[in-house]
Amino acid sequence: PLHLSILPDPPLPRPDWVRVQNRLCGICGSDLHQIFLDTGLDVAPVALPAHRRIYLGHEMVGVVTETGAAVTGLSVGERVVRWGRANDCRARGLADLCPPCRRGHRVLCERASEPLAHEPIGGGFGDSFITPAATLLPVPDALSDEQAIFIEPAAVAIHAAFRRPPQAGERVLVIGCGTVGYLLVQALRALQPACHIAAVAQFPWQADLARRYGAGHVFLAGDDGFAEVARLTGGKVYAGRGGNRMLIGGFDVVFDVVGVETTLNHALRWTRAGGTVVLVGVHLHRMRLDVTPVWYQEVSLVGAVGHDVQEWEGERLSSFELAMRWMQSGLLTTGGLLTHRFPLSEYRQAFRAAVDKAQFRSVKVAFRMDNLPISESPNLPISESPNLPISQSPQTQGGCK
Repeated sequence: PLHLSILPDPPLPRPDWVRVQNRLCGICGSDLHQIFLDTGLDVAPVALPAHRRIYLGHEMVGVVTETGAAVTGLSVGERVVRWGRANDCRARGLADLCPPCRRGHRVLCERASEPLAHEPIGGGFGDSFITPAATLLPVPDALSDEQAIFIEPAAVAIHAAFRRPPQAGERVLVIGCGTVGYLLVQALRALQPACHIAAVAQFPWQADLARRYGAGHVFLAGDDGFAEVARLTGGKVYAGRGGNRMLIGGFDVVFDVVGVETTLNHALRWTRAGGTVVLVGVHLHRMRLDVTPVWYQEVSLVGAVGHDVQEWEGERLSSFELAMRWMQSGLLTTGGLLTHRFPLSEYRQAFRAAVDKAQFRSVKVAFRMDNLPISESPNLPISESPNLPISQSPQTQGGCK
């Protein structure tokens, strides 16, 4: 059963590793998948070798408290965020990089499933962890802790937007109004201010937030999506037998940030001939899909996982670097996204708030590490977010290593 454990702090196993003390960590949807064992055993990623133990919490910000003798570029006392897994070529300290790592898309490392000499210990859901220095990036002083925990999901949204950048005048649909969905709307707007962005939300309060972050039109998942898409794009809906419907016309690009059977089937049918569906959300189960639009309408279906390196205004930047730059310039705002904070000892309440969005109106739920100061966001105070309750959980001790 799920529980907190107190473990001794391990020593750094290599001179290029560091120790980080956590300050704040968001709960990601992928964390919830693992907590609730929401994964089929017959999907492709499960066939790959896994770590002996998985430590949850990657949307973190913390402070370096110890560095190995070979570490450069990071110093004790510096705030950092975690790039991701520690199984790629650079994290392993390899000089001979595989093709994905060489081009900067380390999430697709071809050596990621090979055995590790030393595995990272700890994650964001604890007071500290140890990891190769190559998995961390320093946080600019201009960004608060509350902003910093959104750097990783912002990098995910930026990478997704670059998978099929919108063109001026194009109609774009974002299915799913959660943290990544809101950040994706903003990333698309930053890439192409002259595109037309619509979104699909589950609840009316999510729709209000989507409009605030830049969506020009929003409809709800419970609405007649075919009729809404036809109305927004000028497409035409055709009805066949047994409730079967097809839309001719539709959006130029659809980003599916949910990724379940229903949303992906809709995305393929709501995209115009020759358009593109970008699969951003993850559903780790086999699905029954009608992929005939890929053939009959020549709809392109592409995936977007993690983050990589992009060309932006003549520079080659990692998705993390671009996320931090856009957050500092105001192209990406995070005010109102952090809706609940809990001490780690109240993890059950935190997970409940993260899952039950209808009751809690939660966007991002985060663990705060007790006895550590939490700064206030200069971007947009959470108190200015309409109708989004903030958890008032008492400050109690609790943690794991």
